[in-house]
Amino acid sequence: MSVNVGCISNVLMRTINSIYKNCNRLLFIPNPNIAIITIAITLIISLSIVLNSENFGIINDVYAQAQQKVDIPNSQDKITIQLDSAKFAPLTDSNFNQLKVLVNYQTNDQSLVNTPMKGTMKVYLSDGTPLKTSSIQKGYIVGQSGVIQFATSFTDKSIQKVKAEVYLTNTQGSEKVSNTITIDTSLEK
Repeated sequence: MSVNVGCISNVLMRTINSIYKNCNRLLFIPNPNIAIITIAITLIISLSIVLNSENFGIINDVYAQAQQKVDIPNSQDKITIQLDSAKFAPLTDSNFNQLKVLVNYQTNDQSLVNTPMKGTMKVYLSDGTPLKTSSIQKGYIVGQSGVIQFATSFTDKSIQKVKAEVYLTNTQGSEKVSNTITIDTSLEK
């Protein structure tokens, strides 16, 4: 059953006005219709106040807060790497040539300090043909800053120039956590 509050208030006002006009004063004459309407309005208002304030145990308190700035670096800003040195030269065992790259790193995301990370070095021929991908298998513990070494060896002595891409990843190798450095180097004699 729906209750039309506008209709109820009109009936109440007409009843009160007619009693006031007829008697020149306000009289409260027991009328069952008026009593039911008054009780219904009182219940509706009371229930709406109770329901809005209690909300059946759900708290809807809202507090104004200033907008908070959260500095969560994107995946490529968590650690910054820069080339320290790169050397492509024969090893003491003359059957191999080795590419050794040292990178300096700076940890920008403080939550990564003292956590394990991995690194990847992809090596290409000078024409862009993929040659080899190597990674730091056991990973390393990242500090605030430091130096990380990447190295890989080649048995093909005809390779004279290589290009490498170096970057750091999470321990699963699924997410880059640093920028990528590209290195072009030639075989030293």
